[in-house]
Amino acid sequence: MTIAILILFAAGACTSNPSVSNNGQGLVTLPVGADLPSGQECAERVQSGEPEPRPENTPANQFVPDRVVMPIWKDFTKQANQRFVPRIDGKFTGTTGEILAWGACKWGLDADLLRAVAVQESDWRQSTVSDYSRNPANCVDGDTPPCPTSFGIMQLKHVYLPGSYPLSRQSTAFNVDYYGARMRACYEGWVTYLNGDYRSGDIWHCVGWHWSGHWKDAGSERYIGRVHRYLDSKPWLDWADH
Repeated sequence: MTIAILILFAAGACTSNPSVSNNGQGLVTLPVGADLPSGQECAERVQSGEPEPRPENTPANQFVPDRVVMPIWKDFTKQANQRFVPRIDGKFTGTTGEILAWGACKWGLDADLLRAVAVQESDWRQSTVSDYSRNPANCVDGDTPPCPTSFGIMQLKHVYLPGSYPLSRQSTAFNVDYYGARMRACYEGWVTYLNGDYRSGDIWHCVGWHWSGHWKDAGSERYIGRVHRYLDSKPWLDWADH
């Protein structure tokens, strides 16, 4: 299955505007190699006051990590580990929608794409857990099998994502920040184990890779289709009206 969608490229889209609205304007995918704005710059540009469709997320939305120490990401290039991994800090608070807008701006990604992925992964619920394992080695926090291995709004799977847990469960902003870093690294072409026609600039198959861990396999293509439907329907616009 081939899924085509126009991703708008605008160099400096986050950096050229004095503010970026949370409905997606000004938050588009920046081209490969673009300079990315800082988290602080994006915090200043994301418009505040957006209604909270998931009030239960509030404690995690307000949780800011004191200090983030990330291990080296295996299967990624030196550039990813030097330029992107140290940027992950989760230093933002706001509503769930504002956090997604902030993460999109920080990593030069389309804001509506992140919103759609978050619908597919968790229905925007930071408390979501999934991917239960029967292997005791995969359990955390004293859990016993079957135990969850994926956590939070973007469903970060700790057994494959070094340094993601426990902040992936505690902090919505960290969860989105970590996901954004992975997506940007994949988009830049910095995942070392992918083969075939993997190349920079293919954001949609990076989205599929997040789910399956593979490049253009059948499962990732089905996942892309589900995210694409949410991107088309934009259910979060209806949530804002309630």
